[in-house]
Amino acid sequence: MELKNVQRLLGIAVLCLVARGSAARAQQSPSAFNPATSMDFTHSEWFPHIFSPYTAHLVPEPKMTNSELLHSLILNGHLQLSLDNAIALALQNNLQIDVARYTLAYAQTDVLRTRAGGTTRGINPGLFGSVAAFGVSGTASAASGTGNAGGVSGGGGATNIGSVGCCDPFAGVSFGWDHNSSPLNFVVVSGVPVVTTQTSSVTTFFGKGFLTGTSVVAAVSGFRQSTTSLNTLFNPEVPARFEIGFNQPLLSGFGYRANAKFIRIAQNDVHEADSSFRQTVMTVVAQIADDYYTLLYYRQNVRVAQQALAYDESLLADDKKEVEIGTLAPLEVITAESQVATDQQNLIVAETNYLQQQEVLKTELSKHVDPDLAAAHIDATSAFPTPAANDIPSLQVGLEEAEKYRPELQQAEINIRNQDVTIQQARTALLPALNVFGTYAPTALSGNRLLRSSTGQLIGVTPGGLGPSLTQLLHADYPDYSFGVTLQIPIRNRTAQADMATALLQQRQLQEQLQQTRNQVAQDVRNAEIAVTQARAQINAAKKAVQLALVTLQDERKKLELGESTTLNVILTERDYDTALGNQAQAFDNYAKAVVQFAQATGSTLQRYHIQLSEAKSGQISRIPNIPGTPAHP
Repeated sequence: MELKNVQRLLGIAVLCLVARGSAARAQQSPSAFNPATSMDFTHSEWFPHIFSPYTAHLVPEPKMTNSELLHSLILNGHLQLSLDNAIALALQNNLQIDVARYTLAYAQTDVLRTRAGGTTRGINPGLFGSVAAFGVSGTASAASGTGNAGGVSGGGGATNIGSVGCCDPFAGVSFGWDHNSSPLNFVVVSGVPVVTTQTSSVTTFFGKGFLTGTSVVAAVSGFRQSTTSLNTLFNPEVPARFEIGFNQPLLSGFGYRANAKFIRIAQNDVHEADSSFRQTVMTVVAQIADDYYTLLYYRQNVRVAQQALAYDESLLADDKKEVEIGTLAPLEVITAESQVATDQQNLIVAETNYLQQQEVLKTELSKHVDPDLAAAHIDATSAFPTPAANDIPSLQVGLEEAEKYRPELQQAEINIRNQDVTIQQARTALLPALNVFGTYAPTALSGNRLLRSSTGQLIGVTPGGLGPSLTQLLHADYPDYSFGVTLQIPIRNRTAQADMATALLQQRQLQEQLQQTRNQVAQDVRNAEIAVTQARAQINAAKKAVQLALVTLQDERKKLELGESTTLNVILTERDYDTALGNQAQAFDNYAKAVVQFAQATGSTLQRYHIQLSEAKSGQISRIPNIPGTPAHP
C-alpha cells in the first residue's frame, strides 16, 4: 500500500514537471502570443490578497517577433504567399491591428475605474494624461468629527457628519502627540500659574458610498491627556468617541440612474471598443487584399514586358540577318533597336514596381522585416477571382448586411445609448436636493480619578483608563442620537436646465448623425455594386480587346514574313497587344478590388473571409482562413 502511494506521488511529480516545462517553453517561444489584451483589466482582487490593490496590473511587454507561420512559408529564399496566408499573417503580425488591440484594454480599464467611482476616459485616452482628482467628501468630516471626544456632548443639534462618493470604500488611521505649556493670568481655575499638558490622540475612520446615493461614515477616536492643573477630575483623562452616520438623497442624486452614469457608459464603451477593433481589422484585411491583387497586377505587367522584350529581341536579330543579306533596309534595324531599348526600360519599371509592392506586403505582414524576410522573394500563389453570378449578394441583401454589420452604425447607436444615460442623470439633477441623515455618537470619559477632601486636599487616586472608557462606549452611557432632513431648492435652477437642454440637443444631433451615417452607408453599398458591375463589363471588354489585338498582331507578323509589312507596323501592333494585356490585367485587378470594396461597404469583410473576431483579438490563428474565390494555384 505504501509503495503504491509512493508511485502515485512520483507520477504526480513527473506530470507537474512536464507541465512546468511546457509552460516555460510556451513563454519562451516567439510564437506564444501573450498580448496585453489577453488579460482582464475589469477586476481587481482584494481578498484574500489584501495587498493586491496597491500593486499595478501586469501588462506584458509587446511581442516584436514574427509568427512561426511567416518563417514556415519561406522556402529557399522564396515566400510562398497565398491570399489566405497573407490575411492570416496580417492577423498575427500587422502592427496596426496590434495597436488597435489596446483599445479593448483601455475600455476594460474604464470599467474598473468607473466601478470605483471615477469618470470615463474613453477608448482612446491621451498619452501622459493626468489622473482626474476625485476628492472623497466625508473623510475629513469623519476624522474631524471625533475631535470633540472630551466627554462633552456636541450641543443638542442634529449633526450631519458628511457623505462620501461611490464606490470604493476607504479607511484610515491618524495618530498625534502634543506637548503644550500655557502661562495663565489666574490660579482660580487650574490652581497653578502655568499649565502643561501632554496629549496623545488616535483616530480611525471608515466610509463607503453606494450607487443608490447612500453613504456611510464611521469613526472611533480617543486621546490620553495629562496636565499639571490641580483642579481636574481625571488626570490623566482618557475620553473616547464613536460616531457613525449615514446620508441618503431622496430627490436629486438618488438612485442608480443618477450615480451609475459613468459605469453604464464604460460598459457601452466596451462594445464600442469591440466595434472599433472590428473596423480596424476589416480595414487592414481589405488593404491586404488590395495590395495582394496589386502585386498580381504588377507581376502580370512584368510578364507582359518580358514577352514584349523577348519578341522584339528576336525581331531585331531577324532584321539584322536580313540587312546582312541585303533584303532589308538598315532603317528597320534602327527601329527594332529603339523598340528593344524601350522594352528594356518598360521591363525595369515593371520589375521595380513589382519589387516595391513586395516590400509593401512584407511590412504589412510582419512586426519587423528581419534579414530572412528582407532577402525573400514573394511568390504569389493565388490568382485573381473570376467573375461569377453569385460573387456578391443582391443590392437589397447588401443593404441589410450593411445595416447589421457596418461598425460605423454600431458606434453611432452606442453613442446614442450613452447620451440616453447622460439624459437620465441630467433629469435627476433638475430635482431639488432633499437629503435625510442620521448620526449615532456615544462618548465616554475615564482616567485616573483624583479623590480630594472637602478642603481640596488630594486623599487618593482611583485608577482608570482606556478599558473603562471603551466600556462606557459599548454600554452607551452617554449617548448622542440625531437625525435630520435638509431641503435645498434652487430658485431658478438655470444650471441644471442648461445641462438638460444641452443633453437633449446632443441627443437630437446624434440621431441626425446616425441617419446621415445610414445614408452614407447605403450610398457606399450602391456605389460598390456599381463598381462590381463596371468591373465585370471591363473584364469582358478587355478579353475581347486582347483577342482582337492578338489576331491583328499575328496577321501583321505573317505580312512581315511575306514582305508585305514593316518592322514599325509590327511594333505598333505589338504595342497594341501589350496594352490590351495590361488593360486585361488591370480589369481583373479592378474587379477583385471592387469585390473587396463591396465587402467593406456591407461590413461583411470578416464574414466573407471567414475570420473569427476572437482570433483577431488574440492574434492566435487556429486555422488558415478559407477565402472563397482564391484558388491555391493560379
